[in-house]
Amino acid sequence: MPALDGINVVEIGEGVALGYCGALLAACGADVIKIETPGQGDAVRRLPPFAPDVPAPEASGLHAFLSAGKSSVAINLDSPDGAALVQRLAGKADIVLDAMRPGGSADVGLGYEDLKAVAPDLIMVALSWFGADGGRRDWLGSDGVAQALAGFIYPIGQKHGPPIIPGGYFAQITTGLTAFIATMTALIGNQAGDNGTLIDLSIQEAQTTYTETAGVRLAYGGPQSVRKGINKFTPTYPQTIYPASDGWIGVTVLTPQQWRTCCELIGAPELIDDPRFLTAQTRSDLADELDEILIPLFAKRPALEWFHEAQTRRVPLALVPTMADLQDLDHFQAREVLAPYQHPDLGEFTAAAIPWKLAATPLHHGGIAPRLGQHSHDVLQALGLDDAGIGTLAAQGVVGLGGAVS
Repeated sequence: MPALDGINVVEIGEGVALGYCGALLAACGADVIKIETPGQGDAVRRLPPFAPDVPAPEASGLHAFLSAGKSSVAINLDSPDGAALVQRLAGKADIVLDAMRPGGSADVGLGYEDLKAVAPDLIMVALSWFGADGGRRDWLGSDGVAQALAGFIYPIGQKHGPPIIPGGYFAQITTGLTAFIATMTALIGNQAGDNGTLIDLSIQEAQTTYTETAGVRLAYGGPQSVRKGINKFTPTYPQTIYPASDGWIGVTVLTPQQWRTCCELIGAPELIDDPRFLTAQTRSDLADELDEILIPLFAKRPALEWFHEAQTRRVPLALVPTMADLQDLDHFQAREVLAPYQHPDLGEFTAAAIPWKLAATPLHHGGIAPRLGQHSHDVLQALGLDDAGIGTLAAQGVVGLGGAVS
């Protein structure tokens, strides 16, 4: 039996953070109902990559990845009847994931106090860019904005150039995982006798965890966050990527023993006691000078050879594979790191599975993503509505009935 078998979750709102938290809960066996806007769906459906020749709103591969194993129910929350339907669904749920703007769910009668009145043990996770209060409460955000305001972006880029935005949805994925952890903590609290809770989670604050020890360094006069160049970061070096004879090899040297062993590995024992490179800090300070020595040495052999020999010597060198390479990586295959995902209109693709293993409770790896509103009829029927009532709501635009999968 899956770990979260019997746990019912309702997703309201939009975004990658919401979708990823729900995806992790679904992978652990929870029954996740995703509420989407009729005709349009979650905004993630409008994010790339898109499958060719597949019409909106079903073309987004990102949405298919985040929605595998969920039910899609299309309900117009701007309609009082629609909001009432979602309130009934939430009243039967253990968890509500809310990614509407701060205060938005309360405006349509779906705030925590509204739902707690009908579901006293409800766990509600409110996801927003900057949290439920404070001066930035109503700001719009993006992953780049969250990363910048967390101090994450400032050190990335050319030494004399501007900071560089990494791209992607890293801030939201981090928040989705953080929300999952918080949700599981709240579930344990309910088992211990708590009567539900409201979790206020900011994407920007979740991203701030990546500043790591920067605050401590600032307080105690340590190395400041400065741009040292591409793949150069305070306070250690080498912590970068070098060209091998056939690709790229990631090189990280943290301890004195790793530096010694790395020098022996590349056939440059004279560097071990070179006064210019004795410590991580001096190597960091002279990174450009050190690169002039190391780049031609690492270019002598294939990346895979460097990787295997370094691992036997306990030096953390890493391959830099493409996504296509990862699918053939023996270690990934053995541990089922990747999984097949499907969508009725997109076919099958491979992406990352849930990133942990459980000994006794099976996890869902991958799965099938729904079309917009695919489960509207069945879910509304389970609420007690008959076909005529559902048809009337559909005609009024309160609900959307998606195409069935043949």
